[in-house]
Amino acid sequence: MQREESVTWSSTVRTPLVDQMLHPRMRPGGIPTWIGVGGSPDSVVCAAKYGLPLMLAIVGGRPQRFAGHAQLYHRALAQFEQPVLPVGQHSLGLIADTDSEAVETWWEYWQPVVAKLAAERGFSKPDRCCYLAEIEGGALFVGSPDTVARKIATVAHELRFDRFDLKYDIMNLPREARARSIGLFGREVAPRVRERLTKAPSHV
Repeated sequence: MQREESVTWSSTVRTPLVDQMLHPRMRPGGIPTWIGVGGSPDSVVCAAKYGLPLMLAIVGGRPQRFAGHAQLYHRALAQFEQPVLPVGQHSLGLIADTDSEAVETWWEYWQPVVAKLAAERGFSKPDRCCYLAEIEGGALFVGSPDTVARKIATVAHELRFDRFDLKYDIMNLPREARARSIGLFGREVAPRVRERLTKAPSHV
């Protein structure tokens, strides 16, 4: 439906739509759409089947463990005779002027949210050691612009990702911290990532 000019649809809550023209008109090529996947191989294959870019939601553990999903996606694209399409990573994090500022700010607001989820879903409550380990080698992108840029570039190179999305907001995080993170991401992190990815692998 996202690449068509009209839609036919029915349900139990309204009158059916039969060849209803879309307004505003569909843009050429359809609406840009990515399939978000949290780890299911079936969803990876589904994204390839429908010819849609893949966005891997990596919110815990080493991002490198998703390498097999990216490889599966590219094999499935070839099997379905689809063109080569991009793969992205979506992760949590915060950028501040210094590593210590980012680490302390994110911990203050991230820890209560994850502790609540742990109680609801039955997994271990987050502690400070696990938190720091997630920053060092896991899925949290927390730190100064240089620290975060270095980590993004390393993961992008190792997993051959084409795009990185940072989920910088979390419950009750102050507006000032969110705005600062956005500004640093655009002005300092993104250019450094691009610069690192143009260098030899040993310099990433």
